Amino acid sequence: MNKPKLGLYAGSFNPFHAGHMNIVNQAKEIFDKVLVAKGINPEKNILDYPLPVEFLSSLGVSTSTYSCLLTDYIRDKELKYDVTLVRGLRNGADLEYEQNLVAFLKDIYPQIKVVAFYCDPRLRHISSSALRGIEKFSKEEFNKYVISS
Repeated sequence: MNKPKLGLYAGSFNPFHAGHMNIVNQAKEIFDKVLVAKGINPEKNILDYPLPVEFLSSLGVSTSTYSCLLTDYIRDKELKYDVTLVRGLRNGADLEYEQNLVAFLKDIYPQIKVVAFYCDPRLRHISSSALRGIEKFSKEEFNKYVISS
């Protein structure tokens, strides 16, 4: 029996923004189901923004959180799904970071499947860290880019 194909889009999503949504929309075109999974790192002391659960649910996208190794989380999901990890790329710096991340993930779990989607060029400049900086000065400008429920 074939398992449904799950696109697992994992990240900190701190906050979840228009660039992330662009990747979700691309993943929805490929996979039977898309899951946005927010990794919780108790070692980080930065402001935590919630996922837009209601908004994503209205689009047929599931959400969850995890606080374990991503590879362990994927193994758990593989009990029910054919899982592919979804990553997003904005630029060359992202590509280099993602190549290193995937190398680490493959060292830990050689069977992992990973696909990367290019972000729409009009959204390339958007990053969660930049938005956190903008929010300090203008909630109005911050809200132009952030997706909330």
